[in-house]
Amino acid sequence: MSVPAWKSDRPSRRSALKTPPLRLPGQSTDDRIASLYEYVDDYLTYALCFLVIAWYQWFQWLIERPVHPIVFTFAAIAVIGFSIVRIRSLKSDIRNLQMGNEGERVVANVLDPLREKGYRVFHDIPGPGFNIDHVIVGPGGVFAVETKTRTKPMRGRATIIHDGNTLRIENGRPFDEPLNQARAQAHWLADLLNDGRRGGHFTVRPVVVFPEWFVERQGSATKSDVWVLNPKALGSFLDHEPCILSGELIDTAAHTLSVHSRQSYKATA
Repeated sequence: MSVPAWKSDRPSRRSALKTPPLRLPGQSTDDRIASLYEYVDDYLTYALCFLVIAWYQWFQWLIERPVHPIVFTFAAIAVIGFSIVRIRSLKSDIRNLQMGNEGERVVANVLDPLREKGYRVFHDIPGPGFNIDHVIVGPGGVFAVETKTRTKPMRGRATIIHDGNTLRIENGRPFDEPLNQARAQAHWLADLLNDGRRGGHFTVRPVVVFPEWFVERQGSATKSDVWVLNPKALGSFLDHEPCILSGELIDTAAHTLSVHSRQSYKATA
């Protein structure tokens, strides 16, 4: 089979950007929201197609042509009902993702002034099957920041209680999933920065932040390996950390994160 001339003569194209940009706050969430909207469009299309088919069959029946609209009508009802249920579920997922995205951007605005204190701030660092919302590298060390955006109660103060092992919303049931998630992400990030070597220069502090929530620390929370904070308190916590990274090590970690982030950008472009 011959190849059309316009294909064989066309020069290959490449991006005009020699250096891909770093990732933006909430970029992974934006991608997921766009993907969910595509599903919504698909279900709307399915429902509309079956609705048109059923309408056409009924029209044929009204003008007394020999057709059987009942089967198509039941099929249309089934597809439309299924599409409505799925669209409602997708819209709920989209609303939750949008809320999380807004939280990540609020936290990014809080973190950016840390650059004046010698910290490097990175957003949306991709890992295998997850992403770290924010990474901070500076004199006080490396910090992996996980943002958790939750709706507030209608009454009372919005308080997260951290006892060192679990989290709890006032009189609610304890949960520890955000703590375990933050630990796992920090462990992966330390492996990345140390290039898989044990006993490397970098350890990573896991941090969980709850925008617009008051965090109350109880019991052994002050000794916990995971910081649980309102993001506005993060700067104060960093100010009390001893200087453990030299300028050279800060540059090394920042370079590794920049290369990883840009390689991930190329892979998804």
